[in-house]
Amino acid sequence: MTARSTRRRIAWTALLVLLSRCPLARADSSVEVSGATGFGVLVAGITPARFAISPSASVSVRGESWFFVARDTASFLGATGGRFGIHNETTFGVGLFGELVNVSGGLSLAELSLPICGPRLCGQVRALAPGANVRLDIFGPYLAGSLGISIDCAGSWIVGGASPVWSGVSVRCSAGPVFRFAPHS
Repeated sequence: MTARSTRRRIAWTALLVLLSRCPLARADSSVEVSGATGFGVLVAGITPARFAISPSASVSVRGESWFFVARDTASFLGATGGRFGIHNETTFGVGLFGELVNVSGGLSLAELSLPICGPRLCGQVRALAPGANVRLDIFGPYLAGSLGISIDCAGSWIVGGASPVWSGVSVRCSAGPVFRFAPHS
């Protein structure tokens, strides 16, 4: 088992323990699982934005009109040429929902390996970066309200080991289909 998979497993276990101990999460709550694939851009360094394919998976525990969410989004660069890169982001947050709309935001930790150019140097930067994420899901009447469109934007603060090449905020925005599996009352 790699160190990365161990960290991810610990994070998911910690979230599940936290949610199982929270009295609000147990009061008339339900669990929703969703998956999405976003198509958009990722900007890091002084180079132009690059096309990114960003699949994601989410688990949320819902209360009356709010929810806790854990989401993992992996953005892949290089599908349209250029050097390959990956930006994998895990977000823990909260949100509000209606029958056909979810809005959420939270703090994230990204593990990345990206080709980044700064003012003087270019290089493959590998780092862990804190950040934030916001997402809007709009569902239609298709498939009993399970199919919709997701708009997702995030920023990661790249510092530390990346500073010889470039330090700053990396921004990712994408949109695409989302499918949710939720119990219906």
